[in-house]
Amino acid sequence: MKNYVRSGVLVAVAGAFLAVTAGAAKAEYPDKPITFIVPYSPGGGSDQQARRLVPGLEKHLGVKIRIVYKTGGGGAVGFNELWRSKNDGYTISNVVVPNIVISSRGKDVGFEPDKFAYIGMTARAVGAVMVTKDSKFKTIGQLVAAAKANPGKLTVAGVGSTGRVNWGDLAEDLGIKLTYVPVSGGVGKMIPMLLGGHVDVGMTASNHATRHAAKLNTLVLAGSGKGSGVLTGVPNEARWGYLTTWGIMAPPGTPADRVAKLNAALNKTTRDPKVAKIVTDNGLQQVWQTPAEALDYVKDSMKKYANK
Repeated sequence: MKNYVRSGVLVAVAGAFLAVTAGAAKAEYPDKPITFIVPYSPGGGSDQQARRLVPGLEKHLGVKIRIVYKTGGGGAVGFNELWRSKNDGYTISNVVVPNIVISSRGKDVGFEPDKFAYIGMTARAVGAVMVTKDSKFKTIGQLVAAAKANPGKLTVAGVGSTGRVNWGDLAEDLGIKLTYVPVSGGVGKMIPMLLGGHVDVGMTASNHATRHAAKLNTLVLAGSGKGSGVLTGVPNEARWGYLTTWGIMAPPGTPADRVAKLNAALNKTTRDPKVAKIVTDNGLQQVWQTPAEALDYVKDSMKKYANK
């Protein structure tokens, strides 16, 4: 009888041990869906990045990823949402450089760009100035002449305060003055404004010029301008330093091992030939980084834009 009881106890203990170890194995990160914050409206570069990455991230992480939009403040609303999120690796966000740097300025912004846990940057594009196909401006020279003849009367749309800074650099180089119209929701809202004739000119990253080439003409690209074959022949403004870079980040204090796992999944995803083709076809340049390299990239941007 004693042996039977003792055996029963051992079986119960063994069963409990197996249950605990099975539970621990099941709890290996990640074991539930991940939320992916897009800080801009659907249709823009951040939304495009999220949608081309999510299938691969789901494959390599083994969980579903849910995209949510938190728009406003030139990205600041979404960045704040991530800043306040639990740092357990189950909430990530798109990040755009230099947008995150420029939108962090001012009183009580709520987040610090260099404190996020960066997973890695994935793609970048140079700046582009665009007009509609029926615009009277067919060259950048014609736009410059009209702007000099009518200072401040022409309008140019860009994304929030970041667009203002980038347009200011080009306007200074060209010696012209246009009235800047900030668009809070991102390029997804800016393009319809341009197509609808609500502004004379649109300024954003070159991948949008590539994507909308059937309806828009590109007058000039940033100095190191590279677009797809669609933008062949577009002149570059040598001194214009516009460069937009997209990536992924997590809340401050996210455990390093979870960041590393997200980074590995991200780099596997971006090296997929199908994803690489989408990036190239849209006039983007691919980027691969470690978390440390991504953080250094943001810090360098903070130095670059410190006085702008």
